[in-house]
Amino acid sequence: MSISRTAARGVAWNMLFGVGSRVVQLVGTLILTRFIAPDAYGAVLVASITVLTAATFTSFAFGQYLIAHKSPAEVSFQAMVLHVALGIVAMVVVVAMRHPLSDWLGSPDMAQFLPGFALAHVVERVRYVPERLLMRALRFRDIAMINGTSDVLFTATALALVSAFGAFAILYATVLRSVFATVLFLYVSPSSQWLRVSPLRWPVARSLFGYGLPIMITALADRAATRWDSLLMSKLFGPDVMARYNLSYSLAEMPITNVAEHIGDVLMPAYSLMEESKRHSAVVRAAALISLVISPLGVGLGAIATVLVPALFNAQWAPMAPMLMILSIMTVFRPMTWPAVAYLQASSMTRVIMILAIVRGIIVLALVGAMGWLGGPLWECVGACIGYVLHTIVTVVAAGRATGMPIVAYLVGVGRPLLACALMFVVVFVVGREAQALQLAPLVAIALQIAIGGVTYMASSFLFAAPTAREFVRLARETISRRQGRAA
Repeated sequence: MSISRTAARGVAWNMLFGVGSRVVQLVGTLILTRFIAPDAYGAVLVASITVLTAATFTSFAFGQYLIAHKSPAEVSFQAMVLHVALGIVAMVVVVAMRHPLSDWLGSPDMAQFLPGFALAHVVERVRYVPERLLMRALRFRDIAMINGTSDVLFTATALALVSAFGAFAILYATVLRSVFATVLFLYVSPSSQWLRVSPLRWPVARSLFGYGLPIMITALADRAATRWDSLLMSKLFGPDVMARYNLSYSLAEMPITNVAEHIGDVLMPAYSLMEESKRHSAVVRAAALISLVISPLGVGLGAIATVLVPALFNAQWAPMAPMLMILSIMTVFRPMTWPAVAYLQASSMTRVIMILAIVRGIIVLALVGAMGWLGGPLWECVGACIGYVLHTIVTVVAAGRATGMPIVAYLVGVGRPLLACALMFVVVFVVGREAQALQLAPLVAIALQIAIGGVTYMASSFLFAAPTAREFVRLARETISRRQGRAA
């Protein structure tokens, strides 16, 4: 089987299990908000983000090194030992500083949740190298099955415990998910590829850290841009407002986590095995197709936000509606850069990625902090949106100059679907206002908005993004034909 076909199958498996588990998680979250108040939910989120931030400081992308260099088992073992040891050190420091951190972040209740999240992270460190070796072997089905099952287990556990333990149910479910997934990855991954005990050697460590340092800084900047805004919200407006903001952000990210993220997981391993002459066209095509698929999901979610939030959440969470509208449109721009960044990774241009990530962190956090301080929570959302638009343009231009990737073709490819989305947003928003005026049931109004929005986007995509839309149809037909042929 060709690399392209294997990558496409990997995307399909990731999406199949990813979408299913995320839908279960969404339903679970909606139920959890009935039992957990925003301030308690916010404290859990602050603890989780704090642990993930500390973890990022000690994550050097050893897994990507193993993929890119096709490293032997001895190197994989050393990478695993270093990765786990660094994680333990980071978590010990965070737990020791939990009370000063909780005071500084304006969330005193966060300290009681932090040790449990630290424990869960240390357990997840053990699975890291085996999981990346499965990625190197393009065994995306196994990865998707384990991660999807783990997410469902998390949701079921949290729902079963929430009435008795409140916000602690999320913590207990997180620990159980980490243990469950780690055990499965250790079982499925071939131990011969990493379980070969060998002493730590300085040349190997130096090579690992040299490759991973720029990526670690990149990941830290990414964490800053995508999670520290929540910490700013907690600091400025309290954990309850932060909880609404973070939940809005999570809902807005659903098109990314359910579709684009699974495509992104496949791109870097696929590019690393692809001939150089085919990479440029593959990057542009991938970017255009991602934009065609993801953009209407994010924009459409924003268009129905004012009807969706009152239908799904109680009065404590009602202020989420305008936040969700703004943030849903913001998240459209995030996946647009992923094919270009994956190309840079496959080309070992990690320093360029690092610089771009730092630029994003600076732009987004500066706009979020300044506009939030001047205008309040909604303007903080607007600041994040503007920051991501600017970062998308900067990333595409920089990646094009570094790799020779056609910049104009890339920007045109990702930009055309936005024109179709703009028309769809107006139509869906107007339908929602009319449905509210007619006092239609919320679920009926939402279904009507989705149906009319889908038809509008499909028609307008062939008007504004015809080349990409035709290619998408062609790929869909080829996939269906292959399946029918195998069935026959």
